[in-house]
Amino acid sequence: MQSAQGNGFRYADFERMTASKSITVLVVDDHALIRAALVSLLEDTSDIKVIAEASNGADAVELAHKHSPNVVLLDVDMPGVDAFHAASHILQLRPNTAIMFLTATDSDRAIGQALKAGALGYVVKSDDPSGIPTGVRTVSRGEQYFSPRAAERVRGNAAEMRKRKVTGARGEALSDREIEVLRYVGRGFAKKQIAEMLGISVKTVDKHVTSVMEKLDIHDRVELALYAVREGFISA
Repeated sequence: MQSAQGNGFRYADFERMTASKSITVLVVDDHALIRAALVSLLEDTSDIKVIAEASNGADAVELAHKHSPNVVLLDVDMPGVDAFHAASHILQLRPNTAIMFLTATDSDRAIGQALKAGALGYVVKSDDPSGIPTGVRTVSRGEQYFSPRAAERVRGNAAEMRKRKVTGARGEALSDREIEVLRYVGRGFAKKQIAEMLGISVKTVDKHVTSVMEKLDIHDRVELALYAVREGFISA
């Protein structure tokens, strides 16, 4: 039996071949413990390699430019440079790099900002972390990935998301008039009162409320009010 070296094969060559096929990742989070956990989770796979870490947006831009990772896993809430601005800057410098946000924030506005910045993925930290490597693989192929809680807030269901790219969160589908009606509903006004304040018929108000509920997939006035507060349309 011939040895591996006798066949002209060296383990160093094998390691280089394996590394060349790895998905390279830059992990960005201002919490050291979270960064360490993410690195451990990703490095525990055979096809993903963390090549750099950063604790803020400015360093993320610099390291992405220097290392040209396949994927940047980026926290939303960090000090210094705004994460969405950092993502846009990274994509200007490295357009082939995929951005995936990882955050505790699952609001429509945050997801909408992420998509506008050019992100392909959005993962909510309270979702099962085992999905993160899957998300990294998905966005590295140029496809979109949303963790379960984020997926609930984007336009379209899972089947639709596989067919086309999601362009915004649910709240961005609302018209200006629908947002006006939502604000009044959130403040507890009855449909007749809303009609009088907006100078429209009760029937029209009812149509707007129905449309808002369909677009947001919310079918209860209390939930609608809570949504209006959470998304900043009204103050609590």
